[in-house]
Amino acid sequence: MKTGFRAVKKVKREQIHMRDPFIFTSHEEQKYYLFGTTFADGCGDKDPIFEVYIGKNLEDWEGPYVAFDPPKGFWGVRHYWAPEVFEIDERFYMFASFKGGIGEHRGTGILVADHPAGPYIPHSEGSITPDGWECLDGTYYEDENGERWMVFCHEWTQLFEGRIKAIRLSKDLKTAVGEPIEILNAANMPWIRKFGDPRIEKTGYLTDAPFLYKAKNGELILLWSSYSVPNYGDAGLGGYTVAVARSKNGNITGEWEHDEKLLLDRNAGHSSLFRDLNGQLYICTHYPDTPHGSERPLFIKVEEVENGLKIAEK
Repeated sequence: MKTGFRAVKKVKREQIHMRDPFIFTSHEEQKYYLFGTTFADGCGDKDPIFEVYIGKNLEDWEGPYVAFDPPKGFWGVRHYWAPEVFEIDERFYMFASFKGGIGEHRGTGILVADHPAGPYIPHSEGSITPDGWECLDGTYYEDENGERWMVFCHEWTQLFEGRIKAIRLSKDLKTAVGEPIEILNAANMPWIRKFGDPRIEKTGYLTDAPFLYKAKNGELILLWSSYSVPNYGDAGLGGYTVAVARSKNGNITGEWEHDEKLLLDRNAGHSSLFRDLNGQLYICTHYPDTPHGSERPLFIKVEEVENGLKIAEK
């Protein structure tokens, strides 16, 4: 397994500095693979890469190993953000965000490997998200009809009102098919507050981190993140948060409803769901979101209840 410019070590979960964590559970190997945003723009004279940590439980890890080392001429040159790995057709596909060169927008592309840890190589024909759109955080979903989708964020930095949209994928996962459909407009949420970036003197309604989960009651549940006003969610901190939308008929194209109550409001977000080797459902998130530099992966037990998901009692 390839090592990078950092020494491979045995570390505890709380020692791993990472945003946007994602767990791939390998039942075949009885191991967990932890991915995330680590060196988004490289480090020193090193180009950006995606890394992976490997563990037999959720607290003890070994890494980082190199999951993706971009080949010369690869279209993504910075902003290596939010990798997610899915097993599809007996191979492993990484959906990840990249920023192109000068004059090129950020988008999500697809990489492929024969092992969950990689090495991954480019698979899609550049970015899957539309040309000319500033996008990020594409995730994968296959519906009950076998249609393959990518759900992604159309950035507030371009639109002011950030959106979450879905687009069909070709069966071979190399290109998009048709036009995107809109799932939500962040500005319509009653709990949301504007997010500001003083570097570009701009504010807007941010959308991050869509992730889809088909519930036992047939609903299609969408988790996503933004910034909330105080006194929402389970802790009411008014920071980075995890919200819930749901398609009552279970289809991406169905009518989406939006929970007013937040799933998490703990200065934590960019979440996905996974099951451990014993079948327990977890939310995978980074905590805290601020101050930057202190983010660590956090895994919280989740229960599926009749009307969706809830954080499990300790």
